[in-house]
Amino acid sequence: MEPDDIVKSLITIVGSFIQDQLLDQRKRDIQKEQCGERLAAEDESNNKETEVRYSDQAVLANLDWGMDALEEAINTSNVETKMARLDYAEKMLQVCAMLDTSDKTAGVPNFYLSAWAHLNLSYLWKLRNNVTNAVLHVLEMFSVDPFFSRIDFAPELWKTLFLPHMSSIVGWYSEERHRIMMDLIPDSTDLSFTVDFDLYFNESLVFSMRPDQAEKLQKLEKLYGQSLDDNTKLYANYFKDCMNDGSATSKKAIPMLPIAEPPMTPLHEVSRKIPDYVKFGPILPKNAGFSPVLRDKQNARESSSFSATHTPFKNIEDSAAWDDQGGIPEDTKDSPKVASSKVASSKAASPKVASPNVASPNVASPNVASPKQEGNGKKEARSILRLQSTRDIDFRGASSPEVHHETSIGSADSDNETKEWPKSVRKNFAHGDERNSSYAYSDVNNGALSSSRENDIGSPNFGSPKQFDRSTQSRPPKDFVCPITTQIFSDPVTLETGQTYERKAIEEWMKRGNTTCPITRQPLFSNILPKTNYVLKRLISSWKEQHPDLANDLSYPGTPTSSYGASKTSNLSQPRRFMQATIATSPTSVISQAAIEAIISGLKPFISCLCTSEDLKECEAAVLTIAKMWKESNADAGVYACLSTSEAVNGFMDVLSSSLSREALATTVYILSELLIADDNFKEKLTSVDPDFETLAALLTNGLFEAAVLIYLLKPTFSQINSHNLLPCLIQIVSSKFQDLKDHEMVMTPKDAAIELLDQVLDEGDETSRSLIALSIISADAIPDLVTCLNKLDIRQSVLSILLCCIQTDKSCRNLIASSIDLCLVLELFHGGNENLRGMCIDFLSELVQLNRRTLSNQILQIIKDEGAFSTMHTLLVYLQNAPMEQQPAVASLLLQLDILVEPRKMSIYREEAIDTLIDALQKKDFPNLQLTTLDALSSLSGKSYTEAWLLHLAGFNKPYEAFMENEKLKMDYEEEKAAYSWEKRVAFVLCNHEKGGIFNALEQCLKSKSINIAKKCLVTATWLVYMLYNLPDTGVRDAARKTLLNQYIYILQTSKNLEDKILATVALRSFISDPGALGDIGSYAKIMYKTLRKLKKSSVIVSDIMKTLMNLPSVNAAEMWSASEGFELDSSMNGEVLSLIYVKSRVISSHSDGTIKVWDASKRDLRLIQEVREHSKAVTCLYIPPSRDKLYSGSLDKTIRVWIIKSEGIHCIQVHDVKESVHGLTADANSAYFFSQGAGVKVFGWSGVTKHINFKQSVKCLDMIGDKLYCGCSGFSIQETDLQKTSTTTFYSGARKLLGKQSVNSICIHDDLLYASGTSVDGTAGKVFSMTSRALVGSLSSAYDIHYLAVSNDFIFGSTKNGTIEVWLKERLTRVVSMKMSSGITKITSLAADTEGEMLFAGSSDGKIQAWELN
Repeated sequence: MEPDDIVKSLITIVGSFIQDQLLDQRKRDIQKEQCGERLAAEDESNNKETEVRYSDQAVLANLDWGMDALEEAINTSNVETKMARLDYAEKMLQVCAMLDTSDKTAGVPNFYLSAWAHLNLSYLWKLRNNVTNAVLHVLEMFSVDPFFSRIDFAPELWKTLFLPHMSSIVGWYSEERHRIMMDLIPDSTDLSFTVDFDLYFNESLVFSMRPDQAEKLQKLEKLYGQSLDDNTKLYANYFKDCMNDGSATSKKAIPMLPIAEPPMTPLHEVSRKIPDYVKFGPILPKNAGFSPVLRDKQNARESSSFSATHTPFKNIEDSAAWDDQGGIPEDTKDSPKVASSKVASSKAASPKVASPNVASPNVASPNVASPKQEGNGKKEARSILRLQSTRDIDFRGASSPEVHHETSIGSADSDNETKEWPKSVRKNFAHGDERNSSYAYSDVNNGALSSSRENDIGSPNFGSPKQFDRSTQSRPPKDFVCPITTQIFSDPVTLETGQTYERKAIEEWMKRGNTTCPITRQPLFSNILPKTNYVLKRLISSWKEQHPDLANDLSYPGTPTSSYGASKTSNLSQPRRFMQATIATSPTSVISQAAIEAIISGLKPFISCLCTSEDLKECEAAVLTIAKMWKESNADAGVYACLSTSEAVNGFMDVLSSSLSREALATTVYILSELLIADDNFKEKLTSVDPDFETLAALLTNGLFEAAVLIYLLKPTFSQINSHNLLPCLIQIVSSKFQDLKDHEMVMTPKDAAIELLDQVLDEGDETSRSLIALSIISADAIPDLVTCLNKLDIRQSVLSILLCCIQTDKSCRNLIASSIDLCLVLELFHGGNENLRGMCIDFLSELVQLNRRTLSNQILQIIKDEGAFSTMHTLLVYLQNAPMEQQPAVASLLLQLDILVEPRKMSIYREEAIDTLIDALQKKDFPNLQLTTLDALSSLSGKSYTEAWLLHLAGFNKPYEAFMENEKLKMDYEEEKAAYSWEKRVAFVLCNHEKGGIFNALEQCLKSKSINIAKKCLVTATWLVYMLYNLPDTGVRDAARKTLLNQYIYILQTSKNLEDKILATVALRSFISDPGALGDIGSYAKIMYKTLRKLKKSSVIVSDIMKTLMNLPSVNAAEMWSASEGFELDSSMNGEVLSLIYVKSRVISSHSDGTIKVWDASKRDLRLIQEVREHSKAVTCLYIPPSRDKLYSGSLDKTIRVWIIKSEGIHCIQVHDVKESVHGLTADANSAYFFSQGAGVKVFGWSGVTKHINFKQSVKCLDMIGDKLYCGCSGFSIQETDLQKTSTTTFYSGARKLLGKQSVNSICIHDDLLYASGTSVDGTAGKVFSMTSRALVGSLSSAYDIHYLAVSNDFIFGSTKNGTIEVWLKERLTRVVSMKMSSGITKITSLAADTEGEMLFAGSSDGKIQAWELN
């Protein structure tokens, strides 16, 4: 075949293989699990601990992260996300792909890691549509590690690509195997070479093999596997050359096709179908690690000839040891570890064919039990056992029930031999030499072999599924076991010496004053233990999931495995930490049977005394003695039987109910706790009588804290705990400083028991009871003690659950918890926990970061982000993709917060996934609870727990905000406000700009929800986002917000009956009106909105801005929106004309021609007279109130100016100044009064009594002042400006010459840096508006009538005429809106006043009446 054809074939075959792998996630998961099992397997070639360097841990972590990122890329549909994850995965996987294949990483051969990385890189390049690179990586995998590539990674692909080229090797192997097996078949001389060998072969032949025959077969299989590996690598390199030749631009020499050469030329070619047992050659079990392969490679390098691979049979025997757990046999350095070729084909293998080196799990070879071979029995028994173990492990992949059936032996001889098996085993255990005893029954040293297991070994029921499962278990890798506790690690820590220990064990070692490493004896320079070894812990967790039963048996007593259960109910079962007390007879017990019998004999008198004595002192002494003897017996079953009788239990309970000795009571509780732990059935005896629990409850209530342990172990119900009022006692225990008994260590501390009970009560109680209990814990100041208890791994989950409940009940305790908690402990739970535990950790962290102080929240987020050996963000991302739906919003929120700790300008996969998750959750209408949770998560992102109150505060509705700030005693300094605003901008920026404002579509759907809660929470979130959006630079997403949300806000404004909802809507509308694009959409709703907004003016300060904008829209007819109703009319004609009106502080003050001044209350939309004074002798022509609004100045024709102080009950005259001239107009400041009379110019009257005259040759008609500038309206329609500091006058405005003498300025009003002047109407213009700063004419007031008086509010300008008409103009546009008339008909209006909000207008007339209008 030409190289080009080979390339095409490779692309087709390999591409199809990779495509199948990418489509079948289950297949990828199984492969990863199996490879991970091998990765975590123990290398038993070394009996000493090996140091795992941090760099090695990093390499393994990179491989893990790379594969996780690749899975994310496969599962995502977002193109940008896929490309980003592929780039990240390539970086991670390349680290392992380029490892030195002759070296190791953390005890794992680099060629295995490299090959695995190449396989994943082939998937990666296939996803990038580059099949050529994908093929090259697959071929590189076969080249780097041909053995595991054809065994673990791609066995089917190997059969397709390489097996057709191995026919000569297969033929040689078949011939050699045939020769060996022919010697075992009776009358083999009658058989030809081509006979169907399978018909004559059965497993009984295995047991008839002599040692030299078994050795030959093992050598053959070993050489056969080596030949397959060498030729696989040869052809892989050839295929790579073909691929490179096809892609090369320059001409190269055509690669030469290699020829697979067997160690010896076969006599016959394999013409028929290749037998199943010769397809793959040696198989290595997944949990056998890499040691056999490494040794084989080393032996292959040492010698290439068949004889050089000779391994003494005695070494094989030494290496083979039966593991009663069905796990990995103990391997010696020279053990060949070659397994059956029959098992190689896994599912495809024929059950009737077996290799000579394979034995059934419970079948013994005749060599073992035969009396004639007794001298060799031990060694050969172990050899067969070694092969049995290997066979059992491989059978895990077989699904055919025939496999189990065929492994049993039906002959009588075999049965007899099998019956002899237990004797041989026990003999080896009792009388074997030192070497044998160290290999056979590896569990003996751990005291784990019971008599029941010995019986199981000899059982002839080979097909039992239960027994088969036990045989397929594996022992934990040595690196997973603490050398001190001999239990599986729960919290592994690696010391500076490189040795790893259980944290509690090494802590105890150091507490005893030791300053050296227990194994290396090297000095320890630090008293502080390092952080948890997360890489090792993660590998252990993976192994535990695959071997749950074995993990439970070998777990460290301090491991809270129940904490990782699926529910709280499982937490109430017998705790794992009590497993050491389980009663079982151990062959390695340090107490002889005679010693046990002595203890039992010594116990009987004391038990009798306890049961029969009437002397309480004797019973108390008996209890103390019994406790000591129980401890000495090491929880022996016989001692337990003596103490667990009903009579003994009654005696213990009598002591508890009668004794006053704390020591006796505590010791009794200790004994009962021990008995309860030893056998859970003991609970029935202890709880058979109701008063027993009452006795324990009374003891706890009276201060015997040890009773809490026994109460917890009895698993009481919520009603029992609640009915006996134990909660205060439990909380007291948590807060107390308690010391255990000196002589007896309880199975758990009373504080731990109290915490577990509190957690149970909180978990089982309803919402009300949970809140009450949490408040009790907070008020008892138990939070700091609970936080301290997080250091205890076995109760950490319960502590976290209680703290979370406290936070949810009272948010104020967040600060206390955040200031003292070690977040590493929470992250440890998260990394190592199950789904429920991870969910609780997420809820806790989400609550904790919602502090009202942004700087502290950021510090906590940074700790969460940085702590741990693994990337918290990466772990959260992976968990987010697999988390339950209801948990995803909280995870996404936390992940997003961690991501935006830095400036969120660059693209981030974490951010994209988090926001996508939040948007998807908002759009799930069928899951309202999920929508509520998501809206809460979005609200928490703002960084304010008081977002709604803060938004209302922006609108001027301050009550909720002030109440919150007072309750929280929160004062925000400048730095906090700056940090909070910066955070809000970051969050709003990433949310709004994600997929061009996609979140607004989701919020629109929630606003339309029929659920009031969803709509309300969405309104708050959407309003905050809109407000922030218009405080950020415009990135083009404002249109998306406007198109989706504007109509919803208008609808809420018009239909909602809730005042706060309406105000929130106005906050958003206030943001929208700053957008020119939104004004056109708002214009069509202006009229209906205007009426609603007028009603909200008193509640929100921003409503006026919206109303002003609406009124001034070009598309809006202001006259249509105007609405005014006559409120009332008051007749004051008895006091003459109303010469002046002024509005201040909900008061209207009027002056009259008879010298009277009246004060009216206008707070209730009508005028109610509250004071009338007459201290002027003649008409009061003018009134003036300065900006300070604390005084009133009045001028009169009686030539005096009076100064009044304004109080709530009225006005009071404090000064009278005689100015020698009648006063027609007046203004004043702290230094002087400025008035005009009938002459030209203005008079300045100093309060000291000095009068000055400012003459500008024109008669003054009106005046007003601002600051130190005085403006006078004069005849000739000119306006004079006087600088009061310099007493200089300039012309501010001068009318046209041709009209001099005809025009005059009748009224001047200064408002918002504009000067409004009105007077004679000329050409339809009766007033002008000027800018104070530039003196430029801004606009004109159109009217056909002369305007005599002006009043200006925030929105309107009012002008009165002499015929009783009032003209109204828009202040912003200066367009005329409407004309109003007084109800009394044609009469001269002599004064005008309006409130600043423009809601009321008052007018005084020459006939002594005051008219009011309510402006709607």
